[in-house]
Formats: sequence, C-alpha cells, structure tokens
Amino acid sequence: MAPSSNPGQKRITYYISLSLSLKQSMHSPAAMILMHRALNIVFPLAVFISLLLISPPYLVFKLLSYIKRSIFSENVAGKVVLITGASSGMGEDLAYEYAIRGARLALVARRKDRLGVVADKARKLGSPNVFLVRADVSKVEDCKRIIDETLNHFGQLDHLVNNAGISQADYFEDCTEASDLTLIMDANFWGSTNCSRFAIPHLKRCKGKIVVIASIAPWILTPKSSVYNASKAALISFYDTLRVEIGSHIGITIVMPGLIDTEMTSPSSLAKYPVKVRPPNESAKQCAKAIVKSTCRGDRYLTEPSWWNALFMVKLLCPEALDRRHTAMASIHKLLNIVLPLTAIISILIILPPYLVFKLLSYIKRSMFTEIMAGKVVFITGASSGIGEGLAYEYARLGARLALVARREDRLRVVADKARELGSPEVFVIRADVSKVEDCRRIVDEAVNHFGQMDHLVCNAGILRAGVFENCNLSASAPILDVNFWGAAYCTRFAIPVLRKSKGKIVVITSVGAWSPTPMLAFYNASKAALVSFYETLRVECGSHIGVTIVLPGLIESEMTAPDSISELQAKFIPPFESTKQCAEAIVQSACRGDMYLTEPSWWNALSLLKLLCPELVEWFYRWNFMNGPKNKQLRALKTDETSAL
Repeated sequence: MAPSSNPGQKRITYYISLSLSLKQSMHSPAAMILMHRALNIVFPLAVFISLLLISPPYLVFKLLSYIKRSIFSENVAGKVVLITGASSGMGEDLAYEYAIRGARLALVARRKDRLGVVADKARKLGSPNVFLVRADVSKVEDCKRIIDETLNHFGQLDHLVNNAGISQADYFEDCTEASDLTLIMDANFWGSTNCSRFAIPHLKRCKGKIVVIASIAPWILTPKSSVYNASKAALISFYDTLRVEIGSHIGITIVMPGLIDTEMTSPSSLAKYPVKVRPPNESAKQCAKAIVKSTCRGDRYLTEPSWWNALFMVKLLCPEALDRRHTAMASIHKLLNIVLPLTAIISILIILPPYLVFKLLSYIKRSMFTEIMAGKVVFITGASSGIGEGLAYEYARLGARLALVARREDRLRVVADKARELGSPEVFVIRADVSKVEDCRRIVDEAVNHFGQMDHLVCNAGILRAGVFENCNLSASAPILDVNFWGAAYCTRFAIPVLRKSKGKIVVITSVGAWSPTPMLAFYNASKAALVSFYETLRVECGSHIGVTIVLPGLIESEMTAPDSISELQAKFIPPFESTKQCAEAIVQSACRGDMYLTEPSWWNALSLLKLLCPELVEWFYRWNFMNGPKNKQLRALKTDETSAL
C-alpha cells in the first residue's frame, strides 16, 4: 500500500514521533540525574512553602475534627470487643475498661486460668457476656479459630484489639537460637496481622475498628530489644498502609504506649536492660482508659503518655542524641505531658544551631577522610540484579574484593565478570537463599574462609509482592519478612564478630516504604520499617565498633520497578525513577563517609516530613492515587501475586 499523503496524518505521525523521542530523552541517564538534582532543591522548598500555607487551616480542621469526634464518641454498650493477650497487663485492663462501658467481650490468651479470673472481674464491672478463647496468636490456624469462635458465639465483631506480644532482653549478638528471635516477630507482628486478616470481612459489615498496640520502642532504641523494636515498627508501618487500603470502612487506631506497669516492665524484667536512670511508668489502668477513649473517638494515633511525643521530635531532628544512652525524667505523667514538650521545644531551639554546625563539620571531616576501599572485602546479598548489582560495580571501581550472594548463580557470574573488568581484583560467588538461617551462616563462613576478613556487609536482598491485604494469601506473604528482614538480620548476626575485628561497616538497604503507606505493599513496607528500627537499635548496641548506614531508596530502576511490576499498583501518578548506577554511587559514597542515614534521592525526605505533620493529607493522596478508579477497584478482588524477586 502506498504511504498516505494526507497532511493531517503526517502531522499526527510527526507529533507521535516527537512525543516518543521526548519521552526517551527524559528517561536518559543524564536527564534523570538533572531531574533528581532539581527535585532535591525544588521539592523540599515546595513542601516547606506548602506547609506554611496549609498549616493554619489544617490545624483548625484538626481541632474541629477532634471536637466533633469527642462529642460523637462511640457508645460500645452491647458491642463485641475481641482482645488478644487479655490475661494480664494492658490487655487485662482494656478488658476492664470495655466492661465498665458495657461491651461484650471475647478474651484471648494462652493462660486460660488467668483469663477466667479476668472474665469474672469483667462481669462484675458490667460486661453482659464474656467469652474465653485459649489460643496462641503466633499460629495462623489459632488466629482463624479465634475469629470463627467469636463470631459463632456472638454473631458479630465490632472492635478487634491486637494486644498480644512478648518482649526481648538480650543483645542481638548474644542470641544463639534463631527460634528465640522469630518467636517475637511471630507473636508481635504475625499474631496481629493474621487476626486482622480473618476479622476484616466481619469488621467491614458493622464499620468496626481495629486497635493495634504498638510501642514507642521503634524510635527510643532501647538496647537488648532490637527484634522487639523491629516488630513494633513493622506493626506501625503495616497498619498505616492498611488504613489507606481500607479507607473509611474500618477505623484503625495505632497505639504507641511508653513504659506501662505490666509483666514486661516488672522490676525483674527491667533489671535486664542496661539503663542507668529510667523514665517513670504509667499505670496500666490509666493507659487502658486513654486507649478506649481514643478508639471510641476514632483517633488515628495515640501516644500514651503523650509526653513521649517530645522525644520523638528529638529523635527526628537530632538522631545522634538518642543513639547514645537514655536520660531520666522524674515527675508525674500529667506534669510531664505539659512540661516535657515545652522543654523539648526550647531545648531544640537552643541546641539546633550548634548541632547543625556540628553536623556540618562532621560531614566535612567524614568527606575529607572517606574510607579507601581498595583491597577491602565487601559482602553483598541480592547481587544478581538491581541495586545489589549496581553496588557490586561501584565497589569494583574502587578496587574492593567482592563476595556476591544471590539465588541465581548464572546471573551472579555475569555480574562477577563485569566487576572484574571494572577493577575488582577478586570476586567470590556464592549461591544461597538468605531466608534460611543455615544459608546465612554458610555464606558468611565461606566468605571469611575465602578472604580471611570482612570489611563491609551490604544487606540488600529483598522481594516485593503486591496485593490488597484483605485478599492476600498469608502463606505467600510470610517470605517477604523472611527474606527482607530475617535475611538481613541472620547475615548480620553471623558477621558481627568478624566486622568487630576489622571495625567494619553494615550497609542495610531499606526503603522509603518504611514510612510511605503505599497500598498493596503492606508486608513489604512493614519489613522495611522493621529493618530501620532493628538497625537503629543495633547501632546503639554496637557503639563505635561497627558503623551502620541505613539507606532508604525511593523509586530506583530495578526488576522490582520494571513496568510490568509497577503496573500492578495501577497508580494515577508515579514519581520519577532514579538510575541504579546513580543510587549505587550515592550509597557507596555514604557508606565510605560513615553516614548514619541516606535517603536517595534526598527529596523524598520532604515527603516524610509531610507524612509526619499532615498524615491525613498523605493518606488521602495515596488512597486517591492507588485505590480509586475502576482498574484499582478490580485489584481488590485479586489474590496477591509475586511481582519481583532478587
């Protein structure tokens, strides 16, 4: 057929060609670098100006919303409340507080004799019906049975209170049995998420509520609590994401208690923690009252007592201050709720100028005396593609010797060959699955036996699976934490003694997903939040013996962010990607400087500030971007599916 001579057709063809060429040029490496450099300057300024404009009306909205919720607080008389971990501590007092308000109770714990005592008192306090279920929430089949038995007994479920949890009192380096650590995550994180998974369809029917008892632990960084802190950070991130997925169908209140009088904070338990002076405890009764009031109001978050929020601000602005040890506050909580926030604000205003000067001088010093990697041994997991591959090439250019780990040995060998061409004098390839503790021990042993040392441990291996939590396959979701969290933790456990000898460094690749509530990625986000909290605590435990750099990448070009993978999220708007090479360069430079944190590209930090100050706005945007629209709604009926694995 002869080509068309229609001028209009020619113009259309020309414009299509022009748009395609512009699109290709925008995705060229040079254009992407310029784009992110511009965003690193422009976006934080735009967010700052927006906050100045939005803050006054936003604060008025928050005040009016609080007044409205307080006036129209939920009446729970006759409603059904399921409480896990109800045999003692906070769960016990929550049972009493709901009983006083006339709620019907389903109480769950492992100790049925203690549950019987709690049930008797709850009936005396006013609960018309108390149902007991003996179960272990760390077992998924028990979680399903708990929900089924409660529904069979009451016919409905209005509030699910995920309170069950266990603590930790050992330095991570001293833990000998992996099962002791996994049990903490099984009870604290999986116990909560599994119960929620089976309860959600029934909570939706009555527009019910989920109350999740997290902790201030993720940002207080108490030593000997690394996995406990990680489990609570995972809970916060998970339920932040779940709130975006579910929208207004189910209310979610995330509770972050401080030190509360429970079995976990008894004198014998607290004696195990190396703290010279301890903040005052709050009574479990006072805390339970605050939690039930907050839940009935429909609050998103509750920190109890509220003065702990002041320390969170200190942690945010001056993270080094909490990376040392803890200071004391000796006064009653009502006074502290008023005095400590004011004291913290005044202290920050006084300390901030010299602190910023110190930070600048420290950065200059670290930049001048950056670590020379030539001849040093770098161990990289997940090195067969993506960021791990980019890191291998970047370390190779600096002359480092490499131990590369992944499941795909054929891909690893391709990466190893290129790394040698780029300048690495020696590359050692190990095929392994980091989700298996025995593989983690083996790969560290093999690398040390081969090289005789280890200088940098780069925990990069990870997988991503997209799916709405309500429709997810729980057995398919467990590997996300096994690879992303435990894979890093296990490798670190076996590498610490070797890294201590060389005064080495740990580089952990997390994600902005740790605080960014992207729907359909609840487990992925939770795993990354757990990593951040875990390594923050580990940094306190290890002190200056081992450096820890926590990396929070944004959207980076990799298999996880390939078009097929990203299309699963069905987003209206996707932020610009950064090249793997550019990200890897920034990570290696940051690690060699000895930085504590790196967000790459840095403009994502501005979004984290927006999330902190205006969480409702960020949640609304994420829900609009990901969950609304016909294509997005169809995804809610799909089972979760693997989109990428390294």
